[in-house]
Amino acid sequence: MIRIMIVDDQKLLRESFKHIIENNSDMKVVATAVNGLEAYELCGEVNPDIILMDVSMPVCDGLESTKLIKSKYPSIKILILTASNDESDVAEAINYGADGYILKDIGTEELIISIKSTSLGLSIIHRNFLNTYSLNMNKSTHTIQGTVLNIEGIKVSLSEREIKIIQMIVEGQDNKEIGASLFIAEGTVKNTITEIISKLQLKHRTQLAVYAIKNNLV
Repeated sequence: MIRIMIVDDQKLLRESFKHIIENNSDMKVVATAVNGLEAYELCGEVNPDIILMDVSMPVCDGLESTKLIKSKYPSIKILILTASNDESDVAEAINYGADGYILKDIGTEELIISIKSTSLGLSIIHRNFLNTYSLNMNKSTHTIQGTVLNIEGIKVSLSEREIKIIQMIVEGQDNKEIGASLFIAEGTVKNTITEIISKLQLKHRTQLAVYAIKNNLV
C-alpha cells in the first residue's frame, strides 16, 4: 500500500486527486494539506511514502516545503505536481531533493504511473524540462568519450557494470531489482550508485538519471 499526502491550496484539486488515487486498491491518501508548512508538520504524524506537492501556495510554497521535508525526512519521496512550467522551478525543486516534477495537464493514467514509478525509485521529470534541467544541474562541461567522461578537466572512467546500473536506474528499477538482475547484493548496488554519483559530481539519483539521458550514456 502506497501512503500518499496531497499538498495543494485548491480544495477541488485535493479532492479530485484523492478520488483518482483511491480508485487504486494499492494506494491510500493518508493526509491532505493546504500549504507547505502544514505538509511539513503532518509528515511526523502520518509518515507518507510519497507527497504530491504543488508549487504555488500561500504561507510556504512547495519548493521551500520540499527543502524542509527532505532535510528532516529524506526517505519521504516528493513528486511535484503543479501547473508551473517555469524552468527555474524545476531546477530548484530537484536541487532541493524532489524525486520528480510533473505538470497538472497529465492524464489520470499518467498520474498513477508517475506515483507508482516514484515509489519504486524512478525519477520522474516531465520530458519538456529534460534539456533545461540537465544544463542547470551541473554547469561544468561534460564531454563523453565512450565510457570516459571529462568532468571539469578530469577524466572519469565508468566500468561496463556501472554503465549497466545507470541504464537500469533510467529504466526505473530499484536497488533490489538491479541486484537480482546482476547477481550482486543490494548493498553493493547502493554503494556503487553512491560512487557513480560522486564520480560525476552530481547530488542524487535523479540527477544521475537525467544526466545519463541527456548525454546518451544509455
